Amino acid sequence: MDVARGKVVETNSQQLTAAQQEAVAHQDGPMLILAGPGSGKTRVVTHRIANLLQIGVPAHQIAALTFTNKAAQEMGNRLATIAPGQDVWMGTFHRFCARLLRRYASMVGLAENYSIYDTSDSKQAMKRAIAAAEVSTSHTSADQIAAVISRAKNRLVSPEMMQGQSLRHNEAVAARVYPVYQKQLLLSNAVDFDDLLFHVANLLRENPELRSELDSRYRYIMVDEYQDTNLAQYAIVRSLSVDYPNLAVTGDPDQSIYGWRGADINNILDFEKDYPHVKTVRLEKNYRSAPNILRIADQLIKHNTRRKDKQLLTDREEGAPVVLRMYEDGYREADDIADQITAAIQNEGCRPQDFAVFCRMNALTRSVEHAFRSRGLPYQIVNGVEFYQRKEIKDLLAYFHLVNNPAHDVALQRVINVPTRGIGAKSIERLRDFADGNGLTLLDAARNSDQIEALPTRSATKIRQFVEMFDRLSLKATGSLEELLLHLLEQTDYRAFLRKSSVDEQDNSPLANVDELLTAAVEFDRQFPEDGSLEAFLEQVALVSDTDAFDEENDRVTLMTMHAAKGLEFPRVFIIGVEDDLLPHYRSKEDPMQVEEERRLLFVGITRAEERLQLSCCKRRALRGDLRPVVGSPFLMELPREEMRFIEPEDSNQFFDSGDEFGDESFSVDGDAPEIWDQSNDSATTNEIDEVCQLPPDELPAKKAAKKPALIPAGLKTAANLLNEQSNDDKIPLNDFRNGMIVHHEEYGAGKVTAVSGRGPKRTATIEFSSGAARSFRLAFAKLTLGEQ
Repeated sequence: MDVARGKVVETNSQQLTAAQQEAVAHQDGPMLILAGPGSGKTRVVTHRIANLLQIGVPAHQIAALTFTNKAAQEMGNRLATIAPGQDVWMGTFHRFCARLLRRYASMVGLAENYSIYDTSDSKQAMKRAIAAAEVSTSHTSADQIAAVISRAKNRLVSPEMMQGQSLRHNEAVAARVYPVYQKQLLLSNAVDFDDLLFHVANLLRENPELRSELDSRYRYIMVDEYQDTNLAQYAIVRSLSVDYPNLAVTGDPDQSIYGWRGADINNILDFEKDYPHVKTVRLEKNYRSAPNILRIADQLIKHNTRRKDKQLLTDREEGAPVVLRMYEDGYREADDIADQITAAIQNEGCRPQDFAVFCRMNALTRSVEHAFRSRGLPYQIVNGVEFYQRKEIKDLLAYFHLVNNPAHDVALQRVINVPTRGIGAKSIERLRDFADGNGLTLLDAARNSDQIEALPTRSATKIRQFVEMFDRLSLKATGSLEELLLHLLEQTDYRAFLRKSSVDEQDNSPLANVDELLTAAVEFDRQFPEDGSLEAFLEQVALVSDTDAFDEENDRVTLMTMHAAKGLEFPRVFIIGVEDDLLPHYRSKEDPMQVEEERRLLFVGITRAEERLQLSCCKRRALRGDLRPVVGSPFLMELPREEMRFIEPEDSNQFFDSGDEFGDESFSVDGDAPEIWDQSNDSATTNEIDEVCQLPPDELPAKKAAKKPALIPAGLKTAANLLNEQSNDDKIPLNDFRNGMIVHHEEYGAGKVTAVSGRGPKRTATIEFSSGAARSFRLAFAKLTLGEQ
């Protein structure tokens, strides 16, 4: 029907708030939708698309860009119910760019059947580039070089631009590898994950006619989670919104948690400067969480400075108080959470899928998994990428990649001797040298194996047989995926290979994984009977994300990191390990802006909870095999005490001062209040710090590093307090230490002295503890007592 412009289509306006209707009704010109957590932004985006369609905007002129496949799928499902049959493009940034790059691949030196390298493939290619560039990695590593190059691509810095910059050591090494790496990618007809954005951004910048054509094609662009865009993504949407500046972005600066991988919060903070005539709509009503949970989150995030002020409002009834619980160690934390969930299921009618356990790093879930298994609690770990990184799946997909793109050298190198064909590492190295020396792909080199003088005749024959098998397999490339996979399993006898190579004959999981891949192939054939292709399947696999593995219909408790929890919600949430050096991560503490991102991460975790929330920390926690004293996160001091119930261990010897609830003095820092500053600088700890380079967000150094004073709840003992509790009466004289002596350390437990050296205050001992860990101590400072002999 005909509708006046600026009006919301009546059939799409049901149950929309005034702010939501304002956003839905907006048609032309830029718009910024500041959407707090749980504020119905997906509903707004889908209703706005439906509104545009009903006023006559063609579906092909609309594109909705997301950051997860799950978000795109949810938008698509909702749109199908209110505007069925409309072919609006919805997908992630990377999928959108992959689609464009297929069409314009030749403009960047690629063929349209290019391959997308996953992380492990990129790593192999990087190692080969490092060797070809003949650079020393004695003071760096392949991972560090890859990280520098990734950051350069996200900032749209080309190899030529990087070599003209003033660089530090790691960057200078990376600058020499970067052009070699890119050349090898082009020779292999491949891109890495960053290249998808990098190539498209450059295409739009360097080709005005193409930019104008695509700007006209996609006249209405919507971007979800705009606070997570990097410079390359920013450049892409800016380029597509010049002639038709109908760019609508939805996001929340308070939920920007991906700065470590290049996201720039300034993109959303400065949107109103980029588009002076922007319409700004605030979605502040929360449909998800109980009011007390929102007040906790609101109070926490107000400590950040880089944000746009808003309130979190809700009509929901008050819920149970947020719990802050202290445990003696991580094992008791896991056991208690498992017991709480079990009791709620048995006594309150809850289901396992109502619960989620969040953490800052994946390693913290191990004790929780053990506790769940011991009680028979079903659970799922959200890590969608994990399945496709399993060896048997990587092997079979490598064959698929090679069939689709014969220039895929990484794939060929992986499978040329899998299953075993008698082609050894030395023969592969000679094949690679011949390829590099003649500018050939590995497959082309393999086709000429008889001409490689360095290859023994037997190896050349084996390589030729592999090529013949590959050629037979390639004949099936135009059929269904199911047919191709079954033919591959038959040609290679891969199932027998798995049975023969299995260490545990009772372990059938590799074979089950192969069956699961076959199921995925059959499902893909069913979903795309006409448009499906090997190339499309491989692209789908390459762009899978962690949250793709989350099955909300699966009746299991969910374990995941807070990064992965973005966009999800659960009735009851436990956030474990709210401790200093974990949250905030120790690497972030020197940079106030990184501390703000860590605070935003906790904010995201808190606002996933609908009804109940528990935060927990421990007195000691086992990490990397060591049981260490830990202290509570300084963020705990920023939470409103009147909103929370405080529970400490029954046998904690007043680990907290205030009993079951926060007392009036518990957060005081004035007068005679208890000591709440951690001033730990124990030499035995400080001398054991490992030098660690930049880490991804779920890693932690092997030892606890010295840190600045951190504010923690009153009565919470610091590492220094715990160590200093040891009586000096039991201290062993320095000269009495000898090999074979049994000693006890407050943190590491019982151990045996295996080496002693030095004199006086420099006397040092190496101790092997019962955990298997070995540590060296300066004995004048170490807190050691005589153990039981």
